[in-house]
Amino acid sequence: MLIPDWLVKHAQQFPQQVALVDLHSARSVTYAQLNERASRCAEFMRERWQIEPGDRVAVLAHSSSDYVEMLYACGKIGAIMVCLNWRLALTELIGIAADAEPVALVWGEEFDQTGAALADACQLTRRMVTGAPRSDVAGYEAALAGMSGATIEMPWRQHEDVWYLLYTAGTTGKPKGVPQTWGMAFTNAVNGMLATGLRREDKMLSVLPYFHTGGLNLYLNPTIMVGGTTLIMRQFDVDQTMELLETEATVMFGVPAIYLFLSQHPRFASANFSRVRNWACGGAPIPKTLLEQYLAKGVTICFGFGMTETGPTVFLTDEATARKKVGTVGKPVMYVEGKVVDPATRQRLGPNQRGELLLRGPGITPGYWHQPEATANAFEDGWLRTGDIAYCDDDGDYYIVDRSKDMYISGGENVYPAEVENVIFQMESVAEAAVIGVPDAKWGEVGKAIVALKPGVQATAEEVIAHCRARLAGFKTPKYVVFVPAVARNAAGKLDKPTLRRKFGGHA
Repeated sequence: MLIPDWLVKHAQQFPQQVALVDLHSARSVTYAQLNERASRCAEFMRERWQIEPGDRVAVLAHSSSDYVEMLYACGKIGAIMVCLNWRLALTELIGIAADAEPVALVWGEEFDQTGAALADACQLTRRMVTGAPRSDVAGYEAALAGMSGATIEMPWRQHEDVWYLLYTAGTTGKPKGVPQTWGMAFTNAVNGMLATGLRREDKMLSVLPYFHTGGLNLYLNPTIMVGGTTLIMRQFDVDQTMELLETEATVMFGVPAIYLFLSQHPRFASANFSRVRNWACGGAPIPKTLLEQYLAKGVTICFGFGMTETGPTVFLTDEATARKKVGTVGKPVMYVEGKVVDPATRQRLGPNQRGELLLRGPGITPGYWHQPEATANAFEDGWLRTGDIAYCDDDGDYYIVDRSKDMYISGGENVYPAEVENVIFQMESVAEAAVIGVPDAKWGEVGKAIVALKPGVQATAEEVIAHCRARLAGFKTPKYVVFVPAVARNAAGKLDKPTLRRKFGGHA
């Protein structure tokens, strides 16, 4: 499969179509302008920085139209963009940079101190900052202004050519670099278009960070490929999101935490979301009661599933299935095959049997950056081992139960925290909930619930436990409950189970 330069194609055919609206800077960028600015950035990197194909260019910045220009500029000259997580500490960023080995670093002016320190630590002389230039650092706008403005057209790329590098959140240990190829981007875009009906007339509200696959691919890159408009939010803002969903956006993708925050907004009950034609969610299990809150407003959230390693989309329900089977992720999208296997025997399981989810298809990464052992462990006869526990029903619709590593065993019985969290979330007083397994002398492990209450309401540990006992088997009912102002989440908006286990992993 060969993949062309999408920007050049759109600049030729629909030059005045708005590609990006940067909500922070209020900049509106047409496809002609996006292609020109990406070409200028590519020319600077190639001519001034002498960036060669395969070189890594690291970027530490909030989501913006500049970020998108840099991403496509790297594509034009065959460089690999390393999308750095700005939520990480400097020492963590240094570790990722040591693995990725970038030859240049671009940072947003909002990260000036961290960017400069990271460049110094990596001994990088090729450095750039958005905003005003420094004495020893190129300024992004000045760099672009100094270039010719001639179009640089990306040669047609092969499926396996690497475009950018994302690092996993590190929930299972040291972050791993996941190469994202042009074939992965193309496959994900096609899968997304077929599942959502994404089209040129759409305005997609982009609220997830661009160091994350959800930010770049749900649905920034697919929207650019189809020639639509992306409304770029620098960081998620619940008030601005509410306004745009009522006045501008036609397509919305968010993680469960975002839908939760929106549902708790004072205007939620009266909000008119009729202009949004497609709602989607993924990244973590979403409470059934939250889905039902939106259904009561006539909003059907099509829940899906994906991973950084899968580009990411592998499941996404249609609206009819989402309404009929609240909680399912549906069937695999067009270019994905899935199966559930017994964790011990590795044999394929039948309907309604829980086991590990395995996936294969052209949208899956070829492996991990510089980690052949991790790559070998992640694949089994050509199938990606997800580490997620799942099952499919008699209709072939899949359900994600939980991460296998989050499961704990109480009295010889498997307990999946997501199931317990769903039940706790049904309490009117609960805003957020997470469940972890903690040591117990009698049962081996028991559950501990970490609960954040809604503002102005109260609840006791005894009430939470009684609520669970009335709805769950005894071995699933948490033995302990602790209350916190907010439940820790990682950069992807998922419950940060490693942090919660470190902080609350004791008995009481």
